[in-house]
Order: sequence, then C-alpha cells, then structure tokens
Amino acid sequence: MFDKRGMAIGMTTLAAAVFAGSAEASIVNFVSNPGLEGLGAFAGSMEWTDGGAGSGLLRVTLTNTSPIANGGYLTGFAFRMLYKDQVKVEYASSHPGWSGIAEPDCNPFGEFDYGAALGGNWLGGGSPLAGIAVGATKSFDFDVHGSAALLSTLIAHDFFDESDGYGFVARFRGFEDGGSDKVPASMPAPGALAALALGALGSRQRRR
Repeated sequence: MFDKRGMAIGMTTLAAAVFAGSAEASIVNFVSNPGLEGLGAFAGSMEWTDGGAGSGLLRVTLTNTSPIANGGYLTGFAFRMLYKDQVKVEYASSHPGWSGIAEPDCNPFGEFDYGAALGGNWLGGGSPLAGIAVGATKSFDFDVHGSAALLSTLIAHDFFDESDGYGFVARFRGFEDGGSDKVPASMPAPGALAALALGALGSRQRRR
C-alpha cells in the first residue's frame, strides 16, 4: 500500500498547524532496554495530535543517554503501529541527512513499520556525525493521514505497538571503540516514571 522508499524531507504546513491549534494530544514515554552490544542507550516519547479532517501529527522525541566516555550517535529509529494498513504516514522533519524509512528490517528484532535514519538507511547512511550525540535531543515529525473517524480515536500508544515484540528500536553507530548497536525500548510499568521522578527529587533535596 505504501512506497517503501524514504519519504520526502521538509517540515509541512500540517505540522505547524496541528501544534499551533488547540487539539488535545496524548503522549507515551519509553526507555531503552539493553542493546545487542550493551553500548547504546536512549529515552524518548511519542506525542500524537489529531488535527481533524483526516490528518494528524506524530512527534517522536529522542535523547541519547549512552555513556559519554564511549560516545556514539543515534542514527536511526523505527516503530510499529496499529492500523498501519488504514493510515498513511509521511516523514515531515528537516534534520540534515535524515530521511524517512518504511518497513525497515531491524534484524534481529524483525520488521517495523516506519521511522527515520541517516541517509534513509537503517544500517548505514554515511557518517554518523549528523546523528544524535550523547546528551543531545532531537524531535522528528510524521504527518498521519486517514479517515477522520479513525484518527479521532487514536492515542500515542497506538504508534508503539508491542503485540509482536518491541514497539520501538534505535540504531547506534560511531562509538569510540568502533562499535555499533541496535537497542529496543519499552514503556515503563505504570508508576515507574513517577517513582523515578520522586527518587530524583529526593536526591536533589538531600544534596542541598
């Protein structure tokens, strides 16, 4: 149903309109699990906003939390979603070197539905320096089109489908030791993020 080539780069009018409007958004947060090589780590979120009239915006925000001593760049990511045969997803950001990807094979985690990567290539894409460096954060927008009735029922969790395994995976390259990594992510159990936040707050108070 969909073109498997990298989607065209360029911030769309839709993206600006959706976030400028008053549409209600939903959001999910996720954190990385141990990767295949134990090198890369990240945290992120997905925010879905239904813009009405059969269009909406998905914003993926990622922070590279890998150990700083070994560096490394997050150079690609992919996600699985529900209703993939009933909607059209188009990459809409303009980060230099990045392109959208559709149905990437993220072996050994299987095939995913959509994402973005340097050069539109999950495994390669040239120099990793245009990726997300350790400690840096980038957001990526995807335009979503489908029936207004369906889009009005979607929530952010629908773009993080874990029914067939991991709902999200990231690619890392350019580590100081020459390594690379593929790192899946999961949503924390209910209450886990609140517990982490309280723990961090308590730690700051004790240091005062």
